[in-house]
Amino acid sequence: MANKTVAEALIKAQKFEENDKYEQAYECYKYAHELDKSDTDVLQQLATAAQMLQHNNDAIIYWNMFMSLKPEDPISYTQLLDLYFHDNKYEYYMTRAKLKTIEGRLPQAVDDYKKAINNTTDEKLIIEARYLLAKSYEIINKPMQAIDEYLRILDYDHNENVYLSLANLYYAQDKSAALNVLLSAYEHYPQSDNVKEFLCKIYLATGDYKKAEKYAVSSFDKIKSLLMQEKNQEAFAMLGTLSDKEKQQPQFLSLMAEYYYNEGNDEETLKYISLFEKTDPNSPLPSQMRALVFEKLNKDFEAHFNWGKYYIKKNNHELALDEYLNAFNITPKNTDIIKELINLYTALNDEFAAAEFCEKLVAIEKNDIATIKRLVKFYENQGYEEKVMDYLYTLSEINNKDYETFLKLAQHAEKNRKTSDAIEYYEKYLKFAPNSDEKESVKTRLSMLTTGESVEEEGLLDKLLGFFTKK
Repeated sequence: MANKTVAEALIKAQKFEENDKYEQAYECYKYAHELDKSDTDVLQQLATAAQMLQHNNDAIIYWNMFMSLKPEDPISYTQLLDLYFHDNKYEYYMTRAKLKTIEGRLPQAVDDYKKAINNTTDEKLIIEARYLLAKSYEIINKPMQAIDEYLRILDYDHNENVYLSLANLYYAQDKSAALNVLLSAYEHYPQSDNVKEFLCKIYLATGDYKKAEKYAVSSFDKIKSLLMQEKNQEAFAMLGTLSDKEKQQPQFLSLMAEYYYNEGNDEETLKYISLFEKTDPNSPLPSQMRALVFEKLNKDFEAHFNWGKYYIKKNNHELALDEYLNAFNITPKNTDIIKELINLYTALNDEFAAAEFCEKLVAIEKNDIATIKRLVKFYENQGYEEKVMDYLYTLSEINNKDYETFLKLAQHAEKNRKTSDAIEYYEKYLKFAPNSDEKESVKTRLSMLTTGESVEEEGLLDKLLGFFTKK
């Protein structure tokens, strides 16, 4: 019934507008809005009507309501800019900054937030603008400017979110500064779980496990703090009290692995590391934990290999390369480490090093067709014809019906003026290739080669070879 009544009110409003009775239409829009305050179409018509009748204060209220419901729609911002322009420069610049933010023009938004600050003496309004300015600095990766703005806010307002944002900015580079900020926050918000959790995180990261235990909020953080203090039995008792749902979490499995590591039970440690890795495959922690176990067992290859995987997941390719090369030097015939090095060198855009390890791989896994084809492509790009022919010949031996390989062999043989070899490979291509325009062209080419007919004038040879290579 409400939607029907809203529709009826809108019809009435339109009829009033057709008869130039705009005040009556405005009242109908207000009535429709009261019936359904979440209807943004009604709200837009109401705000537009208020603006047309120069009920500017009402229009400002309605456009702000519209903005809160549809913050990504620029229409409310543009209308508010007109309404604020002459009488409220603070709100004008704030609105313009927000519009530029939704348009993705954050550097320009920063300038408008600064102008907003300069156009008011109201402390509360200044703090609001500074907070949005600081957040904008964070997004455009200007942490020092963001820190300055958060510090200015704290001179006037001990806001919990400001403390947390400031501590988060400090955390990566200066944990002691982050700690000081959080201790100040704790003085003002001693019951805040967010503040206590962050304090626990810092104390765990800096090795003060007793204090980490003091501020731990979650059971997982409490158990972690106990394990780091080697209070194994107390931690194990807490692990036993966790709910079935909590025991399905990756944190539970990692803590079980840590418990067994402390107890010296390597088999159970590795078991829980594997279970943890299955639930959170992108986490670097399982590789780190596994590396520590293998270090303790003096298994150097496995330790270096897992440290390499750890650094890969941390996106530190330089350290990963060092670890992988150490592992390779210990066991140079291990194909797992060779494959990891191929992938890593590929990610580093080092084609020559990747090719070197591809060669090491196919020397062991002689039927690795994909890697051999990769080597063919690499040496084609480098112009090493002998290598290209060698690897193409290897492919033809692995699959003696691979017509694409025979075609490539023929092309390269002809390129190197080895006519008899080219004829042989073209014939093998024709034997296995399906019917196609390409096959007909090869027949023509083969006929010319076998009859000794010259096809090199006018660059015809190059044209034919070019046609063959089009895939």
